[in-house]
Amino acid sequence: MNRKRRNDRNQVIYLLTCVVTGERYVGLTVARTRAYKKSMNIRYDAHIRNATIYGKDTLLYRAMRVYGPTAFTKEVLEVVRGKAEAHRRELEIAREIGAELNMEGFGRKTNSVGV
Repeated sequence: MNRKRRNDRNQVIYLLTCVVTGERYVGLTVARTRAYKKSMNIRYDAHIRNATIYGKDTLLYRAMRVYGPTAFTKEVLEVVRGKAEAHRRELEIAREIGAELNMEGFGRKTNSVGV
């Protein structure tokens, strides 16, 4: 018998800011217990791997390759219960602050850092 997957886990909404350009990225990751900052840092490490090792092509990853992963500050913005609500809130926050490095929900296809 298969277990029903949980859909009410806590999700961490975080903000990455490039200190060189001031450009921002709003992201979302699952909370690992109550270690919200640790959860964000684990996800940030995955962003670094995607940018440097795997060469994925997003606005955030291009900025990471240009300015380096140490050029970003990290901040937990909110913890939201439930995946659907967290995705809705993430997009809402990204739109409110005009997150320049987010692509999803903005229809962006080009890079603002000019690379």
